[in-house]
Amino acid sequence: MGRPLNKKYFANTNYATFGTAGVGGESVASVAAVTGLSGMTYLTGGPYTILAADITAPQIAGGAKPVLTFQPTSATAGTVAVVSAGSGYTSAPTVTVRGSLAAGSGTATPTPTLTSTRANGLKCEAKIGSAGTEYTTGDVIKQVNGRSYKVITADGTAVCKLVTTEVKTANQMSIKATDSAGNTYFVAKLTARKAVLVPAANVHGGTTTIGSQFASGTTAKWTFGSAVVNTTVTIDNQ
Repeated sequence: MGRPLNKKYFANTNYATFGTAGVGGESVASVAAVTGLSGMTYLTGGPYTILAADITAPQIAGGAKPVLTFQPTSATAGTVAVVSAGSGYTSAPTVTVRGSLAAGSGTATPTPTLTSTRANGLKCEAKIGSAGTEYTTGDVIKQVNGRSYKVITADGTAVCKLVTTEVKTANQMSIKATDSAGNTYFVAKLTARKAVLVPAANVHGGTTTIGSQFASGTTAKWTFGSAVVNTTVTIDNQ
C-alpha cells in the first residue's frame, strides 16, 4: 500500500498525552472571570462544580466536555478553574455560570479559551452503517490498508473504504485536500508523503471551487500546513 501513515496523523494518539478521549480538536485551556451575578451569600464556600448541562458539547464525535468549577470572589463575581480540559472542540464551548451554584442569582457566560497543543488528526466525511448520517467531522483513528481506515463519527466506529464521491453508502469515507488557491480535491489514496488527487467541487458538503492545479490521478505532496502552488496540498485535519 506504499509507506503507511505515521501514527501521529491519527488523533487517538492524544490519549497518551492528555488522558482524555482520543480525538482531534482542542481542549479548554482557561475560562475568563465571571461578572454580573448577584446575591451570593456563601462567599467563603466553594468551589462549585458547573453543571455539565451548562457546557456545550464538543463538535467532534468521541470528545468529552471539560469539568469546570466556579469560585465566588464577591457577591457578583468569581473565577472558573479547569479541573479536566475535555477534548474534541473545534470552536470554544458556551459555558453558563449560575449564581444559584453559590446560593445567589443571575447567570453569566464567561469566554473559554481553547488549547493549541493537541495533535491534529486526519479529518474525514464518513457514513457508518446503512442508516448512518454523513458526518463531515469524522476522525480517522487507524489505517487498515491503502484505502481503508478505522473511523469514528457520532454514529459509532467502523472500518470505512476511501472513495472519491460526494454521496456515501454504508461504511464509506472521503478525505479532502485543498490547493494553495483554496480549491478542492478528493483524496483517492494517501501515503506517508503523497496523495493521489481527484479534482472536485463542494467536497464534504461545502461550497468550493474544483481544484485545477492538479489533474485527476496526479500525485502531490501533502501537509497539514499551508499548501504551495502546484507543489503541495493541505489535507483536512482537526
